[in-house]
Amino acid sequence: MLASRIGALVAALCLLSCQKLDYGPRVPPKPMGPLKFDVTKFQDAIPLDYGTLVGVTQNSPGWVGLWFQRPDSTIVAAFVNIDEGRLYEKSLSIPRK
Repeated sequence: MLASRIGALVAALCLLSCQKLDYGPRVPPKPMGPLKFDVTKFQDAIPLDYGTLVGVTQNSPGWVGLWFQRPDSTIVAAFVNIDEGRLYEKSLSIPRK
């Protein structure tokens, strides 16, 4: 009985001391390398010329990356904020050599 009270006390202390983690601003990272960012053509659609969707990743809370492959094998990443229902204003193009 004493052990169950101590367990309940520890659980209560843990719950009271929890804090929400701050992940910072909900935007994709700023470009730092030689890869090319392009201004997106549409604010409400993904262009068909991006090619076939080949992958989806979660980048940060609220943001996902949609990865496409063009017929010339170039990879294009479009970023979508699923909380706000909007596309990021830039897409990333990665050429294949």
